[in-house]
Amino acid sequence: MPIEDYYQEYGPISRRRAQQRGALEPPEEPPRRQLRRAPRRRAGRTSRRGGWFGLGLLALLLVAPLLLPYGLNFIFSDQALPGVTVQGQPVAGMSGASISAALDERYRSFLDQPVVLVYGDKTWRPALAELGARLDTEAVAEAALNAGRRGDPITRLRELWALWRRGLDITPRVVVDQRALQNYLVSLAPSIERPPENAALSIAAARVVGTPSTSGVQLLVDATANDVLLALQELRGAEVPIRTRMLDPSVGDSALVAAQARAAELLQSPIEMRRGEQSWVWGPERLAELLQVVPFDGQLSVRIDTERLTRAVEGLAQLVDTGTAEPRLRFEDGELRIVEEGQPGWRLRQEEAAEQIANLLLSPSPITRTITLPVEELKPRITAENLDSLGIKELVGEGKSSFVGSAEYRITNIIAGARRMDGVLIAPGEEFSFNRQLGEVNAENGFVEGYAIIGNRTQLEWGGGVCQDSTTVFRAAFWAGLPITERHAHAFYISWYDRFGLGPNGDGQGLDASIYTGVADLKFINDTGNWLLMQADVDLAAQVLTVSLYGTKPNREVRLEGPFISNEVRAPAEPVYVDDPSLPRGTVRQSDTARNGRDITIERVILQDGVEISRDRFLTRFRAWPNIFVRGTGS
Repeated sequence: MPIEDYYQEYGPISRRRAQQRGALEPPEEPPRRQLRRAPRRRAGRTSRRGGWFGLGLLALLLVAPLLLPYGLNFIFSDQALPGVTVQGQPVAGMSGASISAALDERYRSFLDQPVVLVYGDKTWRPALAELGARLDTEAVAEAALNAGRRGDPITRLRELWALWRRGLDITPRVVVDQRALQNYLVSLAPSIERPPENAALSIAAARVVGTPSTSGVQLLVDATANDVLLALQELRGAEVPIRTRMLDPSVGDSALVAAQARAAELLQSPIEMRRGEQSWVWGPERLAELLQVVPFDGQLSVRIDTERLTRAVEGLAQLVDTGTAEPRLRFEDGELRIVEEGQPGWRLRQEEAAEQIANLLLSPSPITRTITLPVEELKPRITAENLDSLGIKELVGEGKSSFVGSAEYRITNIIAGARRMDGVLIAPGEEFSFNRQLGEVNAENGFVEGYAIIGNRTQLEWGGGVCQDSTTVFRAAFWAGLPITERHAHAFYISWYDRFGLGPNGDGQGLDASIYTGVADLKFINDTGNWLLMQADVDLAAQVLTVSLYGTKPNREVRLEGPFISNEVRAPAEPVYVDDPSLPRGTVRQSDTARNGRDITIERVILQDGVEISRDRFLTRFRAWPNIFVRGTGS
């Protein structure tokens, strides 16, 4: 193929070819095909330019809407777009900080007082934070700024179309910590809630007093919390009633009426108890102490208080029992002799007596109810022939007390009480009862009326001063190391008991013993393994009472630790006046002198062969006592 074929057929190359063929030879006409091609080429270029313009215009029309959101975002940089409102208020063109500030101002009253909680005449005005709630204005501002600015271009165009057509209204949200809200409502419960009160029946001093039932109230926390949540969403102060429900009592008034009738029926007549020619009567007041009212299955059941009945029968035994039937003995100069022969006696069978009294009390009668008390006959076991077998050969324990300065009535009663204790035998393993041995405190047994501590004041009573005997017996048992099973301290400080108060440790407080027949007793157990003999000696010249316990001394040593004094309280400054209709009007007499109060603790340590085997604590609680005056109110 000629090389020239590679050259184009126009331009300078074509002219050189013509020169090579000769000047005379006319040039060849260009082929028509070539003459027609040039115009086609120019028309094709124009057409292509128009096509590209159309495509560009079409692309512009397609791309321009997609660029619109970004253009608006540029124009409204960090500002809400047109069409955005917050609860109907336009915020277009506002920054996030401006929106938050406007919301704070708009809802200021709501933020200051979101709700008022009401129950009856009570109101609570909690702050929003107390309810565990907050108005999230920053989240509202962020939502307003983000409207039309989220997602891909298509999504943004859709949001802008929605803003242009309908707009976007944003509702502020109240964010609530429901646990905090419930905790706040629970804190109101003590001011609202009350438990239901059952109908109650009181039986005292022969009076039957009923108390009607009342309904209770319970705070409904969940329901009230839901109401508060709904009110907070309104974004304006609202009054929210606190929801509650009524709680019915388990024992209603109908049960009270039935129990009142039953109790009155049981107390309409006294109970008389007889032993031989002696008799004891428990009237309605005493019987009322033996009853108790127990709620059961929606009713009020009137029953016997077995514990109180047991104590009452034990107190009755102290009057019925004759004490020991054994002979009275005397131990002097190492010799033991009988000073008074034993006499048959009796002892109340307490369990049988309690059962009979309970059955009789629950069987009402319009007239006096009577029973014969079950007793056990006691016969003397000790005679002159077996005295040597008792093991009474030495001093086991001793107690002393002074009654210097006592009135004549008091000395008389101290002597009468000592006589009842002197020469008494206590069998091995037997529990000694001071009240049982003392018997009835009356003129027949040598007692007179005197002042004694009764309840919370000093007043006239048969046997006033006999506690000097019980205190001295207690000290003898204490130093003998005997187990003390019942002991009661005096209500307030009595100076008589300071002297010899701590035995070999000298004078002091904390070892006294108060008794009251049928109520408070002094008891101890003879654990020596042999018989014990109690002797009581009254030294009228020195005004000292001594109680000695003789027997066989156990291999043990008794030590005292204390006294330890605490809780000291000054005596009340204001005096107390007690009206006494038995004294003429205008008569004033002081019955009690003011005394300070205190707690006194004494520990008794018992050692055997130098080793501690037991430790007993004795607490005496003296009350602070005012000056008490008896004021006559009689004619």
